[in-house]
Amino acid sequence: MDDSKIVVRSPVAAVDSAVTFSMRNLPLLEQGTTYDPLATAENLWVSVKVYASGGENALHAHNGEDHSFIVLQGKATFTFGDGRTEQVGIHQGVMIPRGVDYKFEADEAENLVMLRVGGGERTVRGLEHISRVGTPKDVMKLTTFSDGSTKVGDDPKNGETSKKRIYAEGKFFSPE
Repeated sequence: MDDSKIVVRSPVAAVDSAVTFSMRNLPLLEQGTTYDPLATAENLWVSVKVYASGGENALHAHNGEDHSFIVLQGKATFTFGDGRTEQVGIHQGVMIPRGVDYKFEADEAENLVMLRVGGGERTVRGLEHISRVGTPKDVMKLTTFSDGSTKVGDDPKNGETSKKRIYAEGKFFSPE
């Protein structure tokens, strides 16, 4: 399946009224990862992530947001800066406060599909400056690797996101 057949998701902005969003027909992968926005309000954002394997393999912290991952399919092992590890499976989640170092690794038995919810105090008001994944840019720029360098999503030390994305032909999470 080539990238041209996949619907590019844009965040739905909730400014003055409630909005709905869907994870239907989310493509599964043979290799790589996807990070798709679902909805964004000024201080809360929701996205969905799919990993064929690997994960976010370098310790890092989001210094501008508290966030949570809820596993919808597969399993992941989270490792925290204090050395603790936790395996998180379907219908389980992890809440990560602002500034806590973590990384995770997907179990390769099946695609890892996670709902990601983040929120934080903003330095910029409004929704004019949000990233392609729906997180406000003023929040994203505060994410750092444990060595203090700014985390960039496709950095090779970030793991699976640096690999070429290959879609699994005809396989979707939550098909209609």
